[in-house]
Amino acid sequence: MNCSTPPADKPLAKQTAKALSGPVISPESVAAYLEQNPGFLNDRPELLTTLIPPEQNHGGGILDMQKFMLERLQGEITRFGSREQALLAVAESNADVQRCVFAATKALLDAKSFEDLIKIILKKMPKMFDISAAALCIEAGDHVPAGATENGIIVVEPGALDSLMGSEHSVALKSNIEGDKAIFGSRATKVRSAALLRLDLGSKVPNGLLALGAKSPTGFDPRQGTELLSFFSYVLQRTIRRWLTQGT
Repeated sequence: MNCSTPPADKPLAKQTAKALSGPVISPESVAAYLEQNPGFLNDRPELLTTLIPPEQNHGGGILDMQKFMLERLQGEITRFGSREQALLAVAESNADVQRCVFAATKALLDAKSFEDLIKIILKKMPKMFDISAAALCIEAGDHVPAGATENGIIVVEPGALDSLMGSEHSVALKSNIEGDKAIFGSRATKVRSAALLRLDLGSKVPNGLLALGAKSPTGFDPRQGTELLSFFSYVLQRTIRRWLTQGT
């Protein structure tokens, strides 16, 4: 679930090249224009980062505060620009995740049988989320659904979920890891980050786990928000409960 944004300075670079391709503008013309348009730099503050502030020698070791303040302003503008680009990237990434979650949720609700639901999770979900692998696990117990292993569900030892993600977490994100073969099987070599979603399947069925594995070491990261994945895990566990209830 990656997104990319074009470098913000390319349009400005093209405009600058075009502006400089014409007749040479004299310093006097630039000065006259700025005098007639005192709000020019206020409208285009990014240009301040390219200006070299004047330095005045006051003698006696006295600092030039004007130069110092302008340099600090230039640094702040650069930081604000970087922060803005980072916020835009995060917003686009969140929008991308939202689209994936909505598409996957619709697919779950459209499942025509329990077997079809499992097929959607294991076969179609990796493509929907642009990830390497998806695995559905259930802790061993006395009430493992009939045909679970035949449909591709992995049975793990009791307590495995708490070991993997801690008893207090419903969603855990892990980055820079090696894929767990017990969860992802042969696809574990392609997993470098993972999202683990705990599934409460009801009092009569052991707890389950949906594991999503990405090839990028930071495809899933503990610093990312988990609200959308928590919502998806709730929809999935309710959908599984519905099919298990219909089968009894």
